[in-house]
Amino acid sequence: MVGKERALGICEAAISASDADAAEAVLIFEADSLTRFANSEIHQSSTVDNVTILIRAVLGTREGWATANQITHDALLDAARRAVETARVQPETPDFPGLAGPAEYEEADGFDETTAAYTPMQRAHAVSGIIRQADAHELNASGSLRTRTMEVAVANSRGVRAWGRGTDASLVTVVMTGFESSAGSGYAEAASRRVGDLDFEALGARAVQKCMATRNPQDVEPGEYEVVLEPSAVATAMQELAYMGINGMSFIEGRSYASGRLGTRVTSEAVTIVDDWRDPGTSPLPFDFEGVPRQRVPLIERGVAVGMVYDMAAAAKASTQSTGHAVPGGDMRGGFPLHLAMSPGDSTIPEMIAGIERGIYVTRFNYANPVHPMKTIFTGMTKDGTFLIEDGKITRPLRNLRFTDSILDGLFAKVTAISRQTELSPTGISMAIYRAPAVRARLRFTGSTV
Repeated sequence: MVGKERALGICEAAISASDADAAEAVLIFEADSLTRFANSEIHQSSTVDNVTILIRAVLGTREGWATANQITHDALLDAARRAVETARVQPETPDFPGLAGPAEYEEADGFDETTAAYTPMQRAHAVSGIIRQADAHELNASGSLRTRTMEVAVANSRGVRAWGRGTDASLVTVVMTGFESSAGSGYAEAASRRVGDLDFEALGARAVQKCMATRNPQDVEPGEYEVVLEPSAVATAMQELAYMGINGMSFIEGRSYASGRLGTRVTSEAVTIVDDWRDPGTSPLPFDFEGVPRQRVPLIERGVAVGMVYDMAAAAKASTQSTGHAVPGGDMRGGFPLHLAMSPGDSTIPEMIAGIERGIYVTRFNYANPVHPMKTIFTGMTKDGTFLIEDGKITRPLRNLRFTDSILDGLFAKVTAISRQTELSPTGISMAIYRAPAVRARLRFTGSTV
């Protein structure tokens, strides 16, 4: 850990080293601890500590970035110099908003001591419980357990001084009978800012049960089916939606699903999606990487597109205010949501299944990728727990299925039920955890995979 005083001191030293008209420094420290296992054996245990300093130099309306992963005096001087050199060769930006001004930030309790201090031995013990459950049924377990600690400091020449820290933990596991065409496979995942929230025994049991139930899968004809999607699959769809259009610059430039559609219905009225940094299970950060206070942003409310996230550049173009969603180093200009959540409904998974005459149950999506961002068309495959539903009951396992459909105009437009229970899913992005329920909807499948 760097600590608040030292982190802000490093940022101030970086600003002082710059001879630009204005300067900004962002310091990010991450301690990423990982235990991986495959074939029911732990094969990797590592902790990587990394610190990155990102310096932005502003010359008039031109800006340049430089980064370094050392925080020595010479490294800061060099990065500050390179940022200025980069700014000098950039074009003028007529609508450049300048740097953020000082602000007050809410208190955020995103740091969990137990997670930060979680040892390799504790990770191994947690993983071994899953392996033992798989071994009891002569199955193979694989996956990873990750715990992370992150610090962020932001300072600029206008007086911004922001510092925060957080933790997160995530488990992903796949349990398999083997690799033959008749093999079964089961999956479980969970995430939280607190490692103590992860029930490793229950997650292992879920993956084992799915694996045992998916042996000898069968084919089903392609077509549009009523589906029950577990929270993992819903969270993947939400993350694809984020990449395809929850971005202020994409919205302004007409490349977002919401471009020209704010105030209109874009999904079933059962769907409400917000980006809420205060969600108690996620790792809250009360400011963004420009030092702007982070806001809760409703995106879809009862099926109607109602909002968008912005960084300062996108907000200036849209003649509005930043919502505090800037990402580090000028990447993904326009902003990005780190705390997406779909609101719960009033149903349960058994109730959803009971209401389907013939449909498909999906545990998760794999290899999901965008096809047409504005139409939110994505493609991918189901994996590790796909089942046929007949007359309100799960009857037999299915081979993994390829799908291609629109998230908004297809999948989310056809949501007819949402579970009361929600789950937190890992995204792979530090301090980004999404909350999702299970849903009953419709999805177009194009064929089976092996």
